[in-house]
Amino acid sequence: MYERHVQLRRFARSMDGQRGFTLVDLIVATGLGLVALTAILSFNRAQLFAVRNQARQNDLQMTARNIVDLFSREVRRAGGNPTCAPGISTIADAKQQLLRIQTDLNGDGAATGVDEDVTYQYKFSSRRFDRVANGNTDPLVEGVDLTGSRIRYFDGAGTEVTAGSTGLSSAQRSNVRRVRIELVMARPQFDPQNSVPIRLEVANDIDLRNRYFVNPTGCP
Repeated sequence: MYERHVQLRRFARSMDGQRGFTLVDLIVATGLGLVALTAILSFNRAQLFAVRNQARQNDLQMTARNIVDLFSREVRRAGGNPTCAPGISTIADAKQQLLRIQTDLNGDGAATGVDEDVTYQYKFSSRRFDRVANGNTDPLVEGVDLTGSRIRYFDGAGTEVTAGSTGLSSAQRSNVRRVRIELVMARPQFDPQNSVPIRLEVANDIDLRNRYFVNPTGCP
């Protein structure tokens, strides 16, 4: 009996070293697991928003490049008048938010053909930048904050010709040799917790080719 009792005590001691997790152990393990899971989810969330924001940034850059290219091409050729016909204004209207240009592309002596009378206009309240031509209004970009965008004008000496609330006068428009488009676009980030918008600023100077490089006395 004594040996049996000794064996039971040895078995009990051996079992003491093999007890399972206590409640405290489980709580600690669960807490650590939740911390790790939260970190993983936060990282994945940040990565997802970063990828989507980059795609939106790329979209803004592509849109801005297309707008500036189109604007520059049409402004550069403004004032083309191969027949020296009267009534064709290189710059028919000029404001900080609007530019209207005319060109006789088909040589018929009038600026009534396709893409011969074009207006570019910022519509800040409706968050659009429009191109108006051929009786149609085409938004080149919409749904973006355009605050800070403007169109500027310079004479042959590089001095800015300031457009007031009513725009440039006829005499001022005649002195313009260079036009600068400044395009600022902003859109919110995908992360609703980040209030800093995705923002893009581009600018380009365009020389009026028909005023800079063509003899101004060519037409009476």
